[in-house]
Amino acid sequence: MAVTREKTIRAFAALTAALFFVCVTSASPASCKPVESWEKVDKIVKNQVYQVNVGLVLKLKDGQFAQLSDLSPKFHLPVYTTSSQYRGWRVMSYGTAFPVKAAKSDGTYFLTSRHVVDKADLHIKECERFFAAMRLYAEQTAGGRDADGRYRELQTIVNWSQTKRMNVGEKTAYGQTVDAIWDCYESYLSERADPIRNMFKRYATIVGVQSDVGNFIHPPGSATQTPLKGHLYRMSGQSPDEPDLALLFVKNTRIPALELDPIEPTEGQEVQVIGYPLESDQIDQDSSQYFTPTFSNGRVSRVTPRTLQVDAAVGVGNSGGPVLNVRGKVVGVVARRGRDVETNAEMKKFAAAVTVPCVRQFAPELFGPSPQ
Repeated sequence: MAVTREKTIRAFAALTAALFFVCVTSASPASCKPVESWEKVDKIVKNQVYQVNVGLVLKLKDGQFAQLSDLSPKFHLPVYTTSSQYRGWRVMSYGTAFPVKAAKSDGTYFLTSRHVVDKADLHIKECERFFAAMRLYAEQTAGGRDADGRYRELQTIVNWSQTKRMNVGEKTAYGQTVDAIWDCYESYLSERADPIRNMFKRYATIVGVQSDVGNFIHPPGSATQTPLKGHLYRMSGQSPDEPDLALLFVKNTRIPALELDPIEPTEGQEVQVIGYPLESDQIDQDSSQYFTPTFSNGRVSRVTPRTLQVDAAVGVGNSGGPVLNVRGKVVGVVARRGRDVETNAEMKKFAAAVTVPCVRQFAPELFGPSPQ
C-alpha cells in the first residue's frame, strides 16, 4: 500500500512538471496567464471606454446657418431651414469609442464604428442637394423677377416650420414647396438626370454649403469635462466586404489604451460588451450629469474570420465599443445587432462584432499583421 502511494505521488509530480513544461514551451505566454476576475477587469477598463458624439455645423455662402428640421411630405426627404444666428453643434450621431494600443506614439488612436462617424457626411450631401435644388427652382419659378429674391422667398417659406405656427393654407404651401424642391432635384440635378454632375456642381457652387464636423470624445466622469476632439484617421468604405470600422486620432495625448488580444476567442467563452447604450440614459434620471459606460455580460456564440457573434445585451449607442475577455483584452468591436427575419425588429441579445484580425488588416501600420 505504501509503495503504491509513493508511486502515485511520484507520477503526479512528473505529470505536473510535464504539463508545466508544455505550457511554458509550446503555448503563448498570454494563454498561461492566470484568469482575472470581472470585478478587477471592470475596475480597470471603466475609465478606458468613451462616448463619442458627432456634431455638425452647416453654413451657406450667404452667411445663413442651416439645420435639419423636417422631412418632406411626399418622399420623406430632409428639409433644411436657415437662420442668421449660430446655434452651436447639432449632434448627428453617437456611439462608443475606446483608445487602442498602437505602434505609433504620436497621440492616441480611438477605435469605433464607421456608421457612428459617417452620418455627418450624409447630412452634408443632403443639405447641398436641397439648397442646390432650391436655387434652381428659384430660377424656374421667378417669373421674370430676380432669382436671388425668389430664392430668399423660398427660404422664408421653408423656415415657416421653425418660425411660426402655420395655418391650413400655409401648411399646404409649405408642403408643396419642399416637395417641389426635391422634385426639381430628381428631375434636373440627380445622378440619373445629370450623370456628369456639371449642372449639380454649378448650383451647389452658387449656394456654397460649408461644413464643420466635430468628433467629440467624452471621457468617463463628469459631463462638465472638456471632451477630446478627434480627427478622422481612417474610415472603411460601405461595401459589405469591408469591416464597419473607423479610427479617430487625438494628437499629443497619452491615454491608457486597451490591447487587441492575439488569441482567437472560442465558442462559449464568457465576454463583456462595454459601451453607452441609449437604454441606460432612459432609466437613469441623472445621466445628463456624467458619462459612465454600461457593462453587459454574455458568451461568444459563433466565431468566423470576420465576425464575432455574442449573446450579450447590445443597444443603440453600443456601436464601436469593445468586446472584452476576462483578461481585459479586446476580442472584437461591436458593429450591429441581428434582426428578426419575420418582423425585421432588432434582437437585443444577438449582436455581431468585428474580429481582431479584421482590425489589424484595417490599419496594419498601427496594429501589425495578424499573428501566425
